[in-house]
Amino acid sequence: MRVEVAVLRPASPSAGDGLVTYRASGDLAARIQPGSLVSVPYGDHGQLGIVWSLDASDETGATVDDGGSEGGGVQLRDISGLALPEPALSATRRALAEWIADYYWVPLGLSARLMLPPGLAGSARSVLRLATAPVEGMDDGLPEDASLTLALLREEGSIERLRLEAAFGGARAREVTRMLVRRGLATLATELPPTRVQPRRERLARLAAAPAALEAWRAEARARLDESASAGKSARGRESVGERILRQLAALDALERARAPWRVEDLRRLARVTPGALAELERAGLLIIETVEARRDPMAALRPPRTEPLPLTAAQRRALDAILDPMTPVDEHGARVILLHGVTGSGKTEVYLQALAAVIVRGRRGLALVPEIALTPQAMARYAGRFPGRVALLHSGLTEAERLSEWRRIQLGEVDVVLGSRSALFAPIENLGLIVVDEEHEGAYKQENRPSYHAREVAVKLGALTGAVVVLGSATPSLEAWRRAREGSWRLVEMAERAVGSGERGRARLAHGAGEESGPEAERAALAGLPPVTVVDLRAELREGNASILSATLRAALNETLQRGEQAIMFLNRRGTATAVICRECGFTARCPECDVSLTYHADYGIEGALVCHYCGRREAAPRQCPVCWSASIRYFGLGAQRVETTLKRLYPEARVLRWDRDTARTRQEHEDLLRLFAERRADVLVGTQMIAKGLDLPAVTLVGVISADVALTLPDFRASERAFQLLTQVAGRAGRAAAPGRVIVQTFNPDHFCIQTAAAHDYATFSEAELAARERYGYPPYRRLVKLLYTSHDRYTAQVEATAMTAALERVVRERGLPETDVVGPTPAFIERLRGRYRWQVILRGPDPVAALRGLPADTPWWGWSVDVDSASSL
Repeated sequence: MRVEVAVLRPASPSAGDGLVTYRASGDLAARIQPGSLVSVPYGDHGQLGIVWSLDASDETGATVDDGGSEGGGVQLRDISGLALPEPALSATRRALAEWIADYYWVPLGLSARLMLPPGLAGSARSVLRLATAPVEGMDDGLPEDASLTLALLREEGSIERLRLEAAFGGARAREVTRMLVRRGLATLATELPPTRVQPRRERLARLAAAPAALEAWRAEARARLDESASAGKSARGRESVGERILRQLAALDALERARAPWRVEDLRRLARVTPGALAELERAGLLIIETVEARRDPMAALRPPRTEPLPLTAAQRRALDAILDPMTPVDEHGARVILLHGVTGSGKTEVYLQALAAVIVRGRRGLALVPEIALTPQAMARYAGRFPGRVALLHSGLTEAERLSEWRRIQLGEVDVVLGSRSALFAPIENLGLIVVDEEHEGAYKQENRPSYHAREVAVKLGALTGAVVVLGSATPSLEAWRRAREGSWRLVEMAERAVGSGERGRARLAHGAGEESGPEAERAALAGLPPVTVVDLRAELREGNASILSATLRAALNETLQRGEQAIMFLNRRGTATAVICRECGFTARCPECDVSLTYHADYGIEGALVCHYCGRREAAPRQCPVCWSASIRYFGLGAQRVETTLKRLYPEARVLRWDRDTARTRQEHEDLLRLFAERRADVLVGTQMIAKGLDLPAVTLVGVISADVALTLPDFRASERAFQLLTQVAGRAGRAAAPGRVIVQTFNPDHFCIQTAAAHDYATFSEAELAARERYGYPPYRRLVKLLYTSHDRYTAQVEATAMTAALERVVRERGLPETDVVGPTPAFIERLRGRYRWQVILRGPDPVAALRGLPADTPWWGWSVDVDSASSL
């Protein structure tokens, strides 16, 4: 039987279907089926692959396994074996993998790898095995290293390829392997070793006797207890008979009160009962001790209280009805998509929870995505509190053991809701009814490595394949989603007011004149319950002699907030203390020798601080004098989050200041600890970078200060204005989310920029209209798609030559195929030309379907050194 297999690690990074044809015979032919994970010979190596299709016809005219030429009578190579007994991919997952491979222009095997359990593909090993029926005399004339390998195979049966490479070197190990396989003395296979993450097991004790039998034993035990009351210890250091009986009684009482199994370790600790005493109870038929597989629960330490559905506002009710409406039209791909545009604090999460509950009642399951690990502690508490014991968690911050445990629970159907980051899309959820993509505008949903998928687009395709409703939620939707909703492809549902007392709170703000902004925009924001925004012109502050990082307005507002015992957030989109170290005498700037960027000064790295590269991680001592002119005129310029923290501690010594950025929180636990500290009000001021703007609900925060709103506006990227608007709007939304009114102060050197003006007015409609008009005029997404091709090399000239050659090839394809509205931009150095010691040149392909130009390139186009980012999130 002919079998088409998607090899998980294809030899070439170029796209194409990636299917290789093999032969399956005998018992194996009867056992494999589409979706099976198999071991196959691939070139000089063994590989894992997914069976894609079966063909019982003759096996002539098929391609060879390494992508070579076709030809009649080609003898196909045999599949080595079945790696897993059950199919690894369902039909739905294979269809999703096919779409990702086609849309994002990657080999099918790379997209199929996304669907496999965590760590499975990476754990495969290539093994050389002794042939079951070696050909007589084929070992004559073997070189010494091949003879040694064959002798070892006859002794041990198999040898890992890594062991051969360690002994002979990579090139010679490949030659020895090829020689033994061609002579029929050995076979090459790929195996999955015993999983590195063994299921954790625990012993549980539970009652086995009826209440009457328990009472009878207790009566007998008390009689024995009376008899032994006068007896001492039978031996020094051993328990007396009376102590043993008392501890057994305590253990039985604990099990009876709990009405559920106890972990043996916990029961022993509580009742101080010995293993022998428990064994005695088991022999008496009073309890059963059994060993079971224990779940590695990433939510074990959370223990959120159970919550009940909250009353919905009219806007929330309309949103929920729209999600559950079976008459929602499908888009051109067959998906039912709802864009939920709700202002910050409008109660989108409660809508998600009640929609999931309704879907579960109908016998289906749900998937909810959040963009960042930093958001998962709050999201976990909300989802686990509403669906206790029925939520699985998947994201990169979990250990391999935790991810595998959660994957198994999902596969076995033990959960109703899967919560996670973008990779949770590929979990084996059956009977999917609802997919929620919260904060859909976030850049974290875009995968940087191949396949460079976007979770929003994959979620929409998954919804089309499964019939699930897809809800995209955001206060600042991406322009791609907004355009499709406004044009009618997707259903637009708006929630324009905050959920808790929004209207009354807004009228109170107007009555009391809260904030310094006025006009119809401020009135509309106040009535929606949104915090008023004050824009401070930093140019005027400098003219008045205030060179501090805090304007007079922000400092006064922070004083009032702290005096009232409320919390504040100070936001800055930069890390470190200073972003540039410059000599004022000769102009020397401290730069990373591996990357084309300035080093950032961090004051808390050692006694004298350190210079750090935020791209490659290089760290070096901060200079006391210029290394070029040897002057002492070294100065630190720019502003970072660490400097803001230091300034606040100096100005407000009584305030408890907490900093949250990539330097203070690198692990999941550190993120959770910092969030918990601030949420429990053990800090007064939170200084942070982008992560504090992403959907956090902190009711005690009444002031948000944006130290500098200009950072994001200065980047030469077509998304700069969109990102700046989203960031300002989202961080402003952290204020005033409870009964107490909030306030936002934005400091900027560009107070008249339309992005800052519309963000201050919470006016997404005006911003999106202006930005979409500019995008259409200049041919940027969502009107045309981008593909960014990046070439990297240790040699700058090589990078430039290869990028120039690729540009010429793409221009030729566009011209010959007559692709409409498609052009090639470049070649140009990347925004950061040198990164980690490698030079980077890029070419941008822009058009309605730029992937069509890639498909038109010659089959022998060299792709080594290139990365291809389809629907790139940036033009930098």
